Amino acid sequence: MKWLTREWASGGLDDDEWDQRWEEYQAHNDEVLPRLSNGAERLIQEINLHDAQIHAFEHRVDNDLVIRALTGDLQVGYQFIELTFHDSQLRLEPGSTLESLRLLHDETEILYDEVDVEADGRFVHRVLLWPQGEYEVVFTSLAEQREPAAPSARR
Repeated sequence: MKWLTREWASGGLDDDEWDQRWEEYQAHNDEVLPRLSNGAERLIQEINLHDAQIHAFEHRVDNDLVIRALTGDLQVGYQFIELTFHDSQLRLEPGSTLESLRLLHDETEILYDEVDVEADGRFVHRVLLWPQGEYEVVFTSLAEQREPAAPSARR
């Protein structure tokens, strides 16, 4: 994560630093949005993964990464969103493994996510997890599917 780091999310910054980081992140979104395409723009415009629970995480042999997550809350309702990152490369923090991230654990949620463009033109989706860990997905296009979910689907 570049802007919405664990230190930022956990209150480890004073108010001025927190506000500055948030403003820098919003300015980044404004700058990068015109450069996003092939579905990547939806990660900024339409997809809210805050507090989402990951129910499936599969990096396929065709280099597609498929993530199925439960999003929403009691006020807006719940839905499953399946994100397919095409031509993807998964990057983990040094020393991390998929097992150590505990992606499918009842306690694990997505805290925040960021979207960026790599120097080679591919897109990158950075994800900060609760209670620990983060990962990045570099990809060329994104597909999504949604379906309604009941509140009981929340772990």
